[in-house]
Amino acid sequence: MEILIKHNISPDIDFLKDLLSKWVENDEFTQTHFLRGVKSKNNFCTYEAYEEGRLVGLLTAWTSDFHPYCTYFSIATNPFLDNKVEALLLQSLYKTPGIRFPLQTLIWETSYRLKTFFEDNEFVVIRRTYMPMLRSSKIEINQVFADVLAAHELTIKNLNSIKDNELLKFELTSLVKENYSRTHSKNPVGELDLLKWEKLIFNDETNLKGSYIALKDNEIIAYSLLHFSETPNMFEFGWRGTRNYMDIRVMLMLTSLQVNFAAENGVDFIEAEIDSTDHFAIEMLKFFPFSSAPALLTFQKKC
Repeated sequence: MEILIKHNISPDIDFLKDLLSKWVENDEFTQTHFLRGVKSKNNFCTYEAYEEGRLVGLLTAWTSDFHPYCTYFSIATNPFLDNKVEALLLQSLYKTPGIRFPLQTLIWETSYRLKTFFEDNEFVVIRRTYMPMLRSSKIEINQVFADVLAAHELTIKNLNSIKDNELLKFELTSLVKENYSRTHSKNPVGELDLLKWEKLIFNDETNLKGSYIALKDNEIIAYSLLHFSETPNMFEFGWRGTRNYMDIRVMLMLTSLQVNFAAENGVDFIEAEIDSTDHFAIEMLKFFPFSSAPALLTFQKKC
């Protein structure tokens, strides 16, 4: 059967949402990821594939102000058709005027059809992302981290207590920016000033009372952020890190304080988003008893 590719400059969001729910069923992440691209103010293009007048495939592409050096895209197709649909949609993206390489997409590792398709088309995996959950509980800080407390004279503060301290906010923001930029070298961050980074940390999504910094000799040596979640009875772990890799145990202690904070506030679960390129998040994954979860694969093609 012949496949016809059309460029749609004004997709019907409700129609696409309904169609995606049929194609990917209960995979809410894939639906949300695709629709986020369609609705992005930086949407670059959306292509539709038709077979005998029936919509059988979709591709949308967009750019990001935060990571401006690549083009993001997402593909969704009728699962009972062969890869010819994906191939034609991808070829249409290649031919789009002004497209910027590298191209980057995100799929579940269990999406073997797409995984094989991207590998066959010279995409490479640059990152694995885990999204497990941790049940909150009471951790005996003095016992578990006796070595940390004995080796350091630390001052622990939550972000709510420093929101008016410009010096500490500047120090924290600079450290967060440095660590995040280092872990995203294959998809660099744009040239954002520290004020914009500060707004990413100190905003309504951040639980300031459940986010912590550790100071030694009045210098921040570790931090651990916590976010509210749209899901009831849940928090989300945010950025975390240290000034020196030797202080990983301090960061883990701050994370334990967050687990206790959740338990004390009647929140049973904390979700994490852990990139394999993020040394600090991986240390957290290794230390705490997170639930098992499939990984998301970030595929990239340079040209």
